[in-house]
Amino acid sequence: MSENQKSILVDLTLGLVAAVLIFFLKVGGSPSVLQVLSDSFFVPAVVLLGIGGLGMCTNSGALDMLGYGFDTLKGKLEKRGRMDGGPNEDYFTYSRRKAGERKPYGHYLIAGCVHLVISLIFLALYNLI
Repeated sequence: MSENQKSILVDLTLGLVAAVLIFFLKVGGSPSVLQVLSDSFFVPAVVLLGIGGLGMCTNSGALDMLGYGFDTLKGKLEKRGRMDGGPNEDYFTYSRRKAGERKPYGHYLIAGCVHLVISLIFLALYNLI
């Protein structure tokens, strides 16, 4: 089993555990079990898709400028005048260094989509009944 498949399996398991917890916490107050099942799978789907979306933004470099600014501020406040990359690292060097440190995020999107499809199936069944 590859590392990506393990990550997907872990995300699916954590989402399923969250869905079961939400189901048991909410089942007493709702008139329909299918509605509760739809809601309980929708919450982990939104969380996983949100994490995956933030990972996509981070990996594309959209947040590099914020990271560079915070690292520069931290360096100035500590009076060392340098960041992790060395003395007086400029933004271009910082962004190239960060590009080599990117982490995969696709497993969050895949697990979130699976939970979203399950939620939509329960929603369709709820609407049919």
